Amino acid sequence: MQTQKLCLPGTVFEVGDIVREGGHAFFNKVFYVSDHIMLSHLREITGLDAMALQNWVKRKWVPNPNKKYYTRAHLARFLIINMLRETLQISRIFFLLRYLNGTEPEDAVISEEDLYDLVCRCYGRLVADGDPSIGSLDALIEEVLADYEEPAGGAKRRLVTTLKIMVSACCAAYVKGRADAMLDGLGAPPDRQTAKHGGHQERSSDL
Repeated sequence: MQTQKLCLPGTVFEVGDIVREGGHAFFNKVFYVSDHIMLSHLREITGLDAMALQNWVKRKWVPNPNKKYYTRAHLARFLIINMLRETLQISRIFFLLRYLNGTEPEDAVISEEDLYDLVCRCYGRLVADGDPSIGSLDALIEEVLADYEEPAGGAKRRLVTTLKIMVSACCAAYVKGRADAMLDGLGAPPDRQTAKHGGHQERSSDL
């Protein structure tokens, strides 16, 4: 039976230990030489083509780059969208981000880079044995947030809710991928809902 690759959420990079090699560790590797990356690097990381990535910027789903340079914040936004859009519509992803961090910088509960790291840590623990179960998700989130200090009342509650939704969505995509891998092993025809680039497509519900 064909096995499923275990990748960092939102990327095409296969890893053996998402908890150890996830989130911040990955960002530190990407930005080791410079504090910015180019569109070509984003293509390599996400597996998406330039047109799709530029379309996300055009639609204001990702902030405009500075002279074609993308920062850690840009990458975090790209990865969050990419890891969730397999199971959630874009409009619902942005509703969730606004629920968490509001619309103004001073309202932010957590940076999106830190949020991505937390998702990686939770998701990595849940899929470590190849059979993810969200039954232990509440306790796991409390564990990874042990050192979190909320900037305002209610911040931790919103963060916990957001993590539950995002990690559950990532696990759902993982389970679907496992089913697809099993079907591929049987010689089933390709999934017509999957795009040519990076295994994704822009769905009509997103546009």
